[in-house]
Parts: sequence; C-alpha cells; structure tokens
Amino acid sequence: MTWINSILQTYQHKGLISDDTDSPRTFPVAPLHPVRMHLENSAHYQILGDDEEWGRLTPGIGTVHLRSQENKDPQEYTVSIYHQLQCLDLIRKSIVEVERRKPREPEFNAVTSSTQHCVNYLREMVLCRGDLDLQTVAGQPKPDVILYQYQCWDWDAVYSAVERNQKEHRRG
Repeated sequence: MTWINSILQTYQHKGLISDDTDSPRTFPVAPLHPVRMHLENSAHYQILGDDEEWGRLTPGIGTVHLRSQENKDPQEYTVSIYHQLQCLDLIRKSIVEVERRKPREPEFNAVTSSTQHCVNYLREMVLCRGDLDLQTVAGQPKPDVILYQYQCWDWDAVYSAVERNQKEHRRG
C-alpha cells in the first residue's frame, strides 16, 4: 500500500473524507467551448479595488445543488472556480486590512486559518492544473509589456448553469 492510500484510509476512517463514489465529482456543464482571452494588466480587480466588483465574480455563494443516484435530496457543493475566486478575494482583503492598519498597528498580522487555507488551496489548484504554456521573461529580450492570448473554457456557460441551478434550488 502506498503512503497516499494509507493517508486516505485514515481520513476515511475518521470521517474526514467521503468514500461515496455515488457523489458527483464535477458540475455538469455541457458543452464548454474554447474561448480566446488576452491576459493583460487591467484597471479592474485591483487589490485596493471595489469589494462589489470582486463580489460579482461569484454568483450567490458559489454553490450548486446536485442529486446523487442513491440520494434523492440534493446535496450542496462548492464549484471549484468560485472557491478559487473567493480565496483570491479573501487574500486581497487581508492585504487591504494590513495596509489599512499598518500605520497604527505595525505588528498587525492578517494571517488567519482562512487565509492560510486559501494560500494552500490555490497552490494546490495551480499545481493540479499545471499550465504548461510558455511565457517570455519580462524585459528579456523583448519589452516588458507583452499581451498573451490563451485558450480558456467559456466561463459564461459555467456562470449561466450555476445561476440556473441556484434559482432552481433557491430556499424560500
């Protein structure tokens, strides 16, 4: 048995992770079409920016409700893309709070269990999704401003599907 299997069995035994293979693993959105996106610095989503603008990145609280084959009651899940965006916003707000309090409280520390969770979660997602696209190093041998174009998945379709799911399962 590998060490990872041993860890998984320990966590399953303690009830910390589910071995429920009937539960959905991804949010069913089909079809997702590729779209082109230019990556560049933007006036939007600045660190010291508008909380409402950041908040609009996540529909509702970013959760959906899905049924498994055996369980007729819908189970609530967080869609990974929204978990990631919420983590970015939480880290951004921590930076803002440090900047706000630094003049009066130079020893203030914004690291909480939530910010630590988010840094670790985002690190894991970056490693898990391992983007292998090549990028030039800024300033070598070309200018610092380079506009990259990436192929992404149509997140508008994801937003629409999540919003439909949330409307269908809205609590009265």
